[in-house]
Amino acid sequence: MTRLMMDEPKPMSAELAALLEKAKNHVMTKPEREAQRRSWVVGEMMLSHPEMSREEANRIYDEVC
Repeated sequence: MTRLMMDEPKPMSAELAALLEKAKNHVMTKPEREAQRRSWVVGEMMLSHPEMSREEANRIYDEVC
């Protein structure tokens, strides 16, 4: 098993650099913000309550929000 050396970064590909530049200038739309908010809240609920299913967490989100 080899050990990952954190002080030896790999060079960034041109494709990755272009994608990062595009993402840096992106302004989220209202539906994107809502999807991100839902994802975060549902994830937090499931971390706090591991027995909860994703469907149950989504149902609770819909009831409260």
